[in-house]
Amino acid sequence: MRAQPPEAHATYKTYSAQLLTWGTSFSTFMSLKLNALTPLQIRGAALLKIHHTTATIMRRSIPGLTDPRSIAVAANDTAVFASCTSDFRTVVSLSQSLVVAAEQDIQRGNGRPTGGLTFSTDMGVVAPLYYTCIKCTDVPLREQAIELLSRCPRREGMWDSVLGVRMIREFWRMEEAHRSLRQGAVELVLEEDGRWEWKWMDGDRRGKGGVLGTEWAELLNEQSR
Repeated sequence: MRAQPPEAHATYKTYSAQLLTWGTSFSTFMSLKLNALTPLQIRGAALLKIHHTTATIMRRSIPGLTDPRSIAVAANDTAVFASCTSDFRTVVSLSQSLVVAAEQDIQRGNGRPTGGLTFSTDMGVVAPLYYTCIKCTDVPLREQAIELLSRCPRREGMWDSVLGVRMIREFWRMEEAHRSLRQGAVELVLEEDGRWEWKWMDGDRRGKGGVLGTEWAELLNEQSR
């Protein structure tokens, strides 16, 4: 089964072309007007570049028409995101400049007091940094991204940086557990009373346990006979 229908892929190609055209126009504009921009306008330009770069990474993750994988599998191919490390680095670098600028505003008395939670209906750096933490395969770069999120407690529309950090760390724990399962580093241990828990190969039982349902217990008993 193909990952996506032809009509969806046609729409994707249209938007991809527009994304490339916008990037070219933006680069031309910045090369001509950079010296005439105010510091605030430069911040705005940096934010535009962050979102354009993030959208470009998303574009590269979309599979072609001949890809036999499901869209869920193809669009989460780690090999694709590994090839986008330089783009993720751009997102983190530009986001860092904006976070530092915001911190300097606070120190000068032009922003909210330290520890305050700001809110904006516009998209800022929270979503791109969250995306970097989830999709980037470069671990040090992901750590930089989550550190920046921790330094800018704010809400941007539906994006909450504080909750985002908690979600990211939970995702990383799940990601590590999944990786361990695939590598055979853990095994499922079933007790006689129907309880179970994950056991690491080194003998340390660190996973959460529970009680098997009646149907599961009966099925396992039948298979063990």
